[in-house]
Amino acid sequence: MESITTLVAGILPIIETWLRQTIRDEMEKTLEADRAKAKPARTYTRQELAKLANLSLPTLWQRVREGKLHPIKNGRRVVFTEQEVKRFLEMEG
Repeated sequence: MESITTLVAGILPIIETWLRQTIRDEMEKTLEADRAKAKPARTYTRQELAKLANLSLPTLWQRVREGKLHPIKNGRRVVFTEQEVKRFLEMEG
């Protein structure tokens, strides 16, 4: 019985260290993901995107109506995220 107690007493610090490190690693991953989300993403106005994609504004809005391009609202402004612009340009390219 004493040997089991000694064994458990020897293993507990190892388990505790492993558990603390695992929790620390997971917390760091979560915090890093939150920091990445918190960074302001580059956005493009309709005019910037039309110029970049070499499209007229009516054609740009046609792509939106067709569901090929997805704008977001930034306050009262309609803008396009950098990720959406990259996706759209690859699709159009």
